[in-house]
Amino acid sequence: MSEENIKRILELLDSNRSSEVREEINELHPGDISEIINNLPKEHQLSTFELLNIDNSADVLHELFDDVRENIINSLQSQKLASILDEMESDEATDIISELEFEIVKEITNKLDKEDLSEITQLLKYDEETAGGLMQTEVIAVDRDAKRDEIIEIIRNESSEVEKIHYVCVVDKDNKFIGLLEAIRLLLVSKNFKAIDMIEEDIISVNVNEDQEEVANLFRKYDMYILPVIDDDNHLLGRITVDDIIDVIDEEASEDAYKMVGLENEDRVFTHPLSSVKKRLPWLTLNLFTALLVSSVVGIFEVTIAKLSFLAVLMPIVAGLGGNSGTQTLTVITRGIALGELTIQNTFKAILKEISVGLINGFLIGSTAMLIAYILKGDILLGAVLGISMVCNMFIAGLVGSLIPVIMKTLKIDPALASSVVITMLTDIGGFASFLGLASILLV
Repeated sequence: MSEENIKRILELLDSNRSSEVREEINELHPGDISEIINNLPKEHQLSTFELLNIDNSADVLHELFDDVRENIINSLQSQKLASILDEMESDEATDIISELEFEIVKEITNKLDKEDLSEITQLLKYDEETAGGLMQTEVIAVDRDAKRDEIIEIIRNESSEVEKIHYVCVVDKDNKFIGLLEAIRLLLVSKNFKAIDMIEEDIISVNVNEDQEEVANLFRKYDMYILPVIDDDNHLLGRITVDDIIDVIDEEASEDAYKMVGLENEDRVFTHPLSSVKKRLPWLTLNLFTALLVSSVVGIFEVTIAKLSFLAVLMPIVAGLGGNSGTQTLTVITRGIALGELTIQNTFKAILKEISVGLINGFLIGSTAMLIAYILKGDILLGAVLGISMVCNMFIAGLVGSLIPVIMKTLKIDPALASSVVITMLTDIGGFASFLGLASILLV
């Protein structure tokens, strides 16, 4: 959605031309509508949302920013909110319900369609970051012996309730999942073909308790459009669609990015300052103590620095490059873990590779730094101290940058969380200790 279109909607709102806004905005794609509402001033967000028809309201509400959605939900009448939830897919309605305050949930419970309420209640039992928390119960399932025309009639009857009918799930008489049938195949076979004769060769499904990252990996690995969800006894429970997985991938990437800098929860641009302080202060406090530890290492060489004050000018070079190298390694290893590239069998090989990269980079960068130091100071020993300490610190960066996330994963701790501060601390300590230690031996 262009800025010009958003500006036009805003001008119409400011001119109290609500009927024109209603007509124009309801003609747009829900993705564009959500973008407009997200970008409107707060005082116009609710009034614009209330101009949407019920179908658009159901499609848009789940796509709004968390704070925008919260403000709108808290302002909607309970009957209007219940009507919107009834129109939403079960997985999205469940996500909304799980965010609501208890009092609001009590208000709308009796206003929801009984069948929808039953589905939502069932989905609320699952952890939101599992396949069960992602799945929708709206799914077309046909018996394995159903013939082509019978399947087409089932699709026709259920099409109003189930969106994205590209695949049909095939089950047995006990509702146990057998396979997927691509809907287009129904146009290519004779009327005597049964569902069991048309299913895909690869039978892929996911357990209801599987973590959402593994679900995303299955979609990525097998280029899937939908993924059936089953219980421990192979009974079909629902399905996950690719649009839900795109949201998961975005969410996981954002989560890792936040955790890399010590934020467990999203801290948006316009989050309340006090809320941002709560999220950032623990990380900064941890940084304070790691910085004190690093400074204590520097303090050991106080006499050396006092005699050779120019060492203080070069110290940030060693620490900075080591920290950057460690963060690069951390990012590669953490991403490898997230994508399932690292296994028990190949982890040692990956660590050796990162150490080798660190040593090679250390030699190349160290040689350049040694030459620069010699040109600036005319002291070959100073250049050697700087170059060798670079090699040492790059080695440390490769080692700890690969080991720390692997160890954290083994301990069932998210590798992205706090890894960077630990690695920065260790590379700073290693860099200062090697640089100042060598300087104390060779230059003092």
